Amino acid sequence: MQKSTFRKSAKMMKLCIVALFILTGTMTGFSQSIGMNSTASPPDPSAGLDVSFTNLGLLFPRVALANSTSFSPLSAHVAGMMVYNTAAASDVTPGFYIDNGTRWLPCEAEGYSPGDMQYWNGSIWSVVPVGQPGQTLQLSSINVPLWVGGGYPSLVSTTVGLITATTASSGGNIIADGGFAVIARGVCWSTAPNPTIALATKTADGAGTGAYVSSLTGLTTQTTYFVRAYATNSIGTTYGNQYRFVTP
Repeated sequence: MQKSTFRKSAKMMKLCIVALFILTGTMTGFSQSIGMNSTASPPDPSAGLDVSFTNLGLLFPRVALANSTSFSPLSAHVAGMMVYNTAAASDVTPGFYIDNGTRWLPCEAEGYSPGDMQYWNGSIWSVVPVGQPGQTLQLSSINVPLWVGGGYPSLVSTTVGLITATTASSGGNIIADGGFAVIARGVCWSTAPNPTIALATKTADGAGTGAYVSSLTGLTTQTTYFVRAYATNSIGTTYGNQYRFVTP
């Protein structure tokens, strides 16, 4: 009975393998190289596994990692193990990870904001958060890159509202002064994108950080305008995000 059960199990396994090859393609070469394709072409002799399809991809195991140091949900850390992580937890985000034997390393460069960079800290790649315009990047005494020095103010523009044929309302919010006091702020607008205080009409709405409201006047009916907030300190002037609006 045991031999019969074993033979049936072995036969069923063979049938499953054959069915897999029929569904995915043809497996050729049974010595050193293995090829999988739909044309029965021999595998490349330099490859242990040669997968060649024109309309199919290679699907890696998809797991939910807990963090970069835990091998869970696998049973152990294995150097060279590669998975696609589906979880956003702790210090891991969705994407490909490879195990170096003690931890998971992301296969792709990661960042959180435009301008982020990475440096090698001796064991893993670490993120250098984006600095402020005007700052300089220097190495510390332990070779860690750091942004130093004062910079331009950081700000966002306020959505345009109360639009009439000749007026509108906007403004901004200065989040940080960059290490130097903000001496001028307001909005600037023009019929051309990316207006500046040198080439466009502007308002003067005091100084300092925080939120402020600006009134746009002298507009022309049925005209497309571009507006954005600005802030100036002793380093220079920087601008917030741009909004587009049309007068009725």
